[in-house]
Amino acid sequence: MRRKLKFTACSLLVASALLSGCNTSNTEASQTHETQQIPRVNTVTLAPSDHYLVEREYVGTVQAGQQANLGLELGGKIAQILVDVGDKVTAGDPLIILDKQLLQTQADELSAQQAQITAQLELIEANLKRQKALKKKGFSAESEIDNLNSQRNALRANFRQLAASSAANQLQQKKSTVFAPYDGTISARFVSKGDVVNTGAPTLTLLASTNKEAHIGIPAKQLTKMSGEADWTLRIGNRSYQASLLNPGARVDTGSRTVKLRFGLPQNADVIDGELAYLQFDDIREKPGYWIPLSAMTDGIRGVWNVFALNENNQELRIERRSVQVLYANNDHAFVTGAISNGERLVSDGLHRLVPGQAVMPVKKLPLPLNNSDDEA
Repeated sequence: MRRKLKFTACSLLVASALLSGCNTSNTEASQTHETQQIPRVNTVTLAPSDHYLVEREYVGTVQAGQQANLGLELGGKIAQILVDVGDKVTAGDPLIILDKQLLQTQADELSAQQAQITAQLELIEANLKRQKALKKKGFSAESEIDNLNSQRNALRANFRQLAASSAANQLQQKKSTVFAPYDGTISARFVSKGDVVNTGAPTLTLLASTNKEAHIGIPAKQLTKMSGEADWTLRIGNRSYQASLLNPGARVDTGSRTVKLRFGLPQNADVIDGELAYLQFDDIREKPGYWIPLSAMTDGIRGVWNVFALNENNQELRIERRSVQVLYANNDHAFVTGAISNGERLVSDGLHRLVPGQAVMPVKKLPLPLNNSDDEA
């Protein structure tokens, strides 16, 4: 009987211990479940800034420092075209030659007339010599010598006139050829062999290979900000070049309403006339605010933007909705102002799974940018 009572007491003690252990396990599981129910969020800590930076790009075109529509000073038929579009030439190279047959015939005629006058002058000189010898012997009249002197002077004047005409003929023959005025590239051709052209008609367009420029229009309101800049960067194609400002702009273009600036490009710039050039300009806006990730914002009522701030309440961090105004935004971040202050922590992402008043647990702090470089919001 005693053994039976002892066994019963032992059974009761074991059962009590098992029940106590079960209650403890249930309590710990409940606490763990509650902890797991609090969502973990990434956060950012607000740091104020008194300005934000907008990287602007204004577009223009590359142009040669010199561009000449080469024409002829004389009219005539084109005999030879020595270059074509895309050819590179050096200063002094012949480009187009006119037919010179008429000029060469005229040159032969002038040469013959000069030879004739030279023969007449030789005869006059011989007669004068003879008359002067006779005069010493008293057999020649003074009037005969005067007549010969007059004829000699007239022939000499005619010879000078023919010499001037011959020089003009040689100059015309020279001007019948178009020469390159500087090193460059032929960009256009307007004539063909056999064409008859008038004086001054354009035949070729020559672009200088040195002193290339970029012409870029900017808004007039930005001219004051840009006038104090010393370093300029132009992006052409996939490359960037350091440029120098050649002029500060003189007038507002009536078509584009921009002020055109001329920039000098480096001599080794590998660019083509007509390429697009982009002026990169850092526009500093003096306005206070905070940088936050775009993922830290959510749509609010009536088009406003909201952020979720962490507010400590009874030793818990809970979500609090705040309204902000976006001053600027780029691809990743926004510069905002509103109901936020320095040092506050914001939920950086995953706002769609949170509601105001909900308890959260921060797990990661994300860095914020120092500057930005995209389009204004």
